[in-house]
Amino acid sequence: NVLQYARLERGRPGQRREEVALASLIERCQSRLVDRAAQADMNLEVQMADADRETRVTTDAAAVEQILFNLVDNACKYACQAADKRLHLVVTSETRRVRITVKDQGPGIAAAGRRRLFQPFSKSVHEAANTAPGVGLGLALSRRLAADLGGRLELQSPAEGGAAFVLTLPR
Repeated sequence: NVLQYARLERGRPGQRREEVALASLIERCQSRLVDRAAQADMNLEVQMADADRETRVTTDAAAVEQILFNLVDNACKYACQAADKRLHLVVTSETRRVRITVKDQGPGIAAAGRRRLFQPFSKSVHEAANTAPGVGLGLALSRRLAADLGGRLELQSPAEGGAAFVLTLPR
């Protein structure tokens, strides 16, 4: 994450865009995401309508994989104590964009934490020592990667609890 963020800061994102079907895009990184979830004793469930599987998107597959891995990794760190051990990766296609949502059943994110959520190195020394591992760079990097792809990364707070991050990419 640190090296990738440094590349972005220098203006060298290193993207290799290609046209790919949504199903192929998700399949490229699915085993890595499933493995990360399993390490936290969690289960990743992928949901995609059959009609969306062949939807084409032009993007950098490696950047999308990095974003999704960061989101799943965070969900594993913060939601691993939840009673419901499922992580949901939901893929939907719209006329001009694609949405990939990573949702957990954990404690959610407090309002105070939401303000700094996407800022690089947003964890204080105290937070880094007393919370899940990391320095607060994954979400900042993921948001920058999403922007470089012409998309967005946003937090939703589902009514039923947990956290949901939505990656929106242009088609």
